[in-house]
Amino acid sequence: MEKDSKVMAFIKGLPGRLKNYLSGYFKNLNYPLWICFLLLSIGLFLADFYTKRAAYYNTTLQNRDTIENFIPGLIDLYLIGNKGAAWGSMSGWSWFLIPVSMLATIMLTINSLFRFRRYNWGMTIGIALMLPGAAGNLIDRIGYAAQIEPYKDGVIDFLKFHFWPDFPICNLADYWLTVGIVFLLIGFVFEFKKEYQKLKEEEEAEKKAMSSEEQIKEDEELAHKLSQLEKKEDSSEEETTGSIHG
Repeated sequence: MEKDSKVMAFIKGLPGRLKNYLSGYFKNLNYPLWICFLLLSIGLFLADFYTKRAAYYNTTLQNRDTIENFIPGLIDLYLIGNKGAAWGSMSGWSWFLIPVSMLATIMLTINSLFRFRRYNWGMTIGIALMLPGAAGNLIDRIGYAAQIEPYKDGVIDFLKFHFWPDFPICNLADYWLTVGIVFLLIGFVFEFKKEYQKLKEEEEAEKKAMSSEEQIKEDEELAHKLSQLEKKEDSSEEETTGSIHG
């Protein structure tokens, strides 16, 4: 019963806590930086969306011909439908990838909108890249599941490394996700180092406080011993003086 009452109290107090959090969050938000962050994510999503459609409706690519050296020495174009995850992995797992992509997109959106100022630069850039990457491929997977044009063959992949023919063909969303994960990991490393340094400083402060307390105790004990010695000396002098006069 006590546990249930605590749960009910937590649920009842949740709207108030959320209201206080959001009011404080948006009051202190760096709006220019936040808007730039959102515009970057939206721009990357649109770039992925329209390049996929442009590749799909390109007659050369629809005929399964390769457009070589689209970026000289770096990128060729070749159209395929990917029924799996990024870089051609987990083929045929759409039933699993759709809810995972949806959950990732929701969580990244929540972090983008309501937890933006809590992150360092590495994590912020990582989220800004991962959000359009996850959302871009989610659109394709939903379209493939519903068999909607142009997603009937799966996620639209069309970017191929000219210098690495055997590397999986991908799309811009895959790049956004991959680079975003790298930045996120870099951000986590810096955050870990920051927290580790904070803990070290707290430990040093505790050691100094403990050593100061120990030093104070030692000084008090020494003062007490000196006081006792002085009293003994005084009593000895009194006894000696008394015996002389006697």
